[in-house]
Amino acid sequence: MKVSIIDLIGNELSKLFPNIPIYRENQKGGFKEPSFFVEKIITNVNPELFDIQSRSYSYQLVYFPKLDEPKTDIEIVEEILLDNFTQLTDYAVIRNRDFKQSDDNTLLLTFNIQIRAHKIDVSAKQQNMKFKGKITDERDVY
Repeated sequence: MKVSIIDLIGNELSKLFPNIPIYRENQKGGFKEPSFFVEKIITNVNPELFDIQSRSYSYQLVYFPKLDEPKTDIEIVEEILLDNFTQLTDYAVIRNRDFKQSDDNTLLLTFNIQIRAHKIDVSAKQQNMKFKGKITDERDVY
């Protein structure tokens, strides 16, 4: 796959929240608040005809809110995500979004990205095709 879906998710989040860090790896010293953490959960693949695959990528987004008034911050961020985090620009729609506020004051969002993938045929097409024939008025055509 040439496109990094996590990078596309990060791009969308950085448009909505330009001053909030987005992590994709665990941090040794813990996560700075506020911040996002994005990870892939599972990938499902269903084969279709003609080497086409239906793929569903499941992700989890964790939001670590500001330490002062975390519940208020979580509600604001959730509303922004509900209204605006609906698609990856020029790539795919974000589906099956589920929000949950956890007991440890984090916002959890799980969602799917569904695409249809096929192999790219890079072979030369009709490179040596020659036609020798006649049209109805019997002129030679090359």
